[in-house]
Amino acid sequence: MSIKLENVSKIYKMGEVETHAVKNASLEILKGEFVVLLGPSGSGKSTMLNICSGLDNPTSGIINIDGEIISDMNSKELTKFRRDNLGFIFQQYNLLQTLSVKENVEVGREVSLLPFTVEEVLEEVGLTPQTDKYPFQLSGGEQQRVSIARAVVKNPKIMFCDEPTGALDEDTAKEVLGVLQKLNKIYNTTVILITHNPSIGAMADRIIKLNSGEVVEDIKNKDKLDASEISWG
Repeated sequence: MSIKLENVSKIYKMGEVETHAVKNASLEILKGEFVVLLGPSGSGKSTMLNICSGLDNPTSGIINIDGEIISDMNSKELTKFRRDNLGFIFQQYNLLQTLSVKENVEVGREVSLLPFTVEEVLEEVGLTPQTDKYPFQLSGGEQQRVSIARAVVKNPKIMFCDEPTGALDEDTAKEVLGVLQKLNKIYNTTVILITHNPSIGAMADRIIKLNSGEVVEDIKNKDKLDASEISWG
């Protein structure tokens, strides 16, 4: 799926104070692209991700995902659209501690119309040996891979990743990014990943830089690196 933003803004109001989290942003992300939204804390990355994915509504502008104007949808329509088309990976793993790896991934499968098999996805993320383990028996990187598998098993058209390596050390982070890169190649899933780490941009097809809520640069990456080759700054 592709995403097109036309003159999108998001303003938060607290009393008399207005905060312009996203300012008049226009951009297009193509089907199958791996895109990194890069910027410092407070640059509008999370807000951009939230309004692109329908987790939040823009104050103004149009958000078009494959011909569907999600900026015009009501809450019920957005919930169905997200369930049927989108996957989410966050910095916090949000795993159910009383369920095994396999059962956690099955939770994602149950809300999908055309899911992959749990076994296939666990194989792709390298977790087949951990199938019957519980979250407390896994490392941080393994837990993040379970959360990726849970999102991927839905067979989403677009994967939104909010600082998925923020809580991980360098080696584990590269391992997790490698899984995302692999899944992007295998399933041609559009991946949008936000980070404040410039090094991660080296593995993307495009780097979209944000500052103070504005798109300040849109760079096509000609020499894309494998996740394992990233220099971690």
